Amino acid sequence: RIVTIRYIMQNSRGDVLENTMGGPSASYLHGGSGILPSLQDQLEGLTPGERKQVFLFRGRDAIPEDFSFDVWIEKIREALPQERALGYPLTGMAMECAPGCTCYY
Repeated sequence: RIVTIRYIMQNSRGDVLENTMGGPSASYLHGGSGILPSLQDQLEGLTPGERKQVFLFRGRDAIPEDFSFDVWIEKIREALPQERALGYPLTGMAMECAPGCTCYY
């Protein structure tokens, strides 16, 4: 599935490193390699409209320091065959590829 999220990412000192709440959202293929596995694990089972505070800790996923994310699940949809093959979500014109198209393989 393609999951679209908004989030606020902070480091262990409380510095806001990234904030997508007021700007463009981020999408990823759940089960793919678009975001860290431990972050995906903590988002598992959430539905659109849900919000959750999740944590990533140094030493796991080879990150240099601890981070927290305030994540809001904006929407979830089934992945297109092209997206499953590529391992990431398509956007814009790429989603208009006709059935049988092989332009993304």
